[in-house]
Amino acid sequence: MILDMTRTRPDRVALAAALAGVALALGACGGDDSSKKSDNAIKRPEYITQVDAICKKTTQQSKPSFGKLQALVNASGTYKSRLIKAAPTLRKVYELQDSKLQRFKAIDPPTADRAQIAEITKAAASTLTEFEKFLPAADRGDLPELIDIATDASGSRALVERLGTTYGFRKDCFSVPLDLSKFQ
Repeated sequence: MILDMTRTRPDRVALAAALAGVALALGACGGDDSSKKSDNAIKRPEYITQVDAICKKTTQQSKPSFGKLQALVNASGTYKSRLIKAAPTLRKVYELQDSKLQRFKAIDPPTADRAQIAEITKAAASTLTEFEKFLPAADRGDLPELIDIATDASGSRALVERLGTTYGFRKDCFSVPLDLSKFQ
């Protein structure tokens, strides 16, 4: 979604962008690393089906949290106070996403795809690490720091989204379910 900065309060856009950046970081999918020695018979379609099931389950589990984040984006009050209120929800979403990544790592990918999955996993882990850096800034209500971190993390988020969808994983593994159109 493209935001029209001429019709929007910059601080409100910044809060929305920061929370959207956090949410986008949460979408990171991953798989197994290339160090697993097990040579299994799983085929790519079956592997994608298993990963997609994990993504779908985590997306469902995260919906209430994303709803709370959306409500805070839409709410009134200072950006600092809303960000502080968002911190516990962001922590819950982080925990769900970390659990998702661990479940991906437990699935052996097709042998021929291990290098590609290792690249996705590395990008997903990097994205999750960047997201973890959001949490102290959210606790303090430090919107400028959160924006700086979100900006720095945008490359790893874009990379994992591109790698994952190119491989064939569900688009909703990487989506941001926050409606930013209300800021226009």
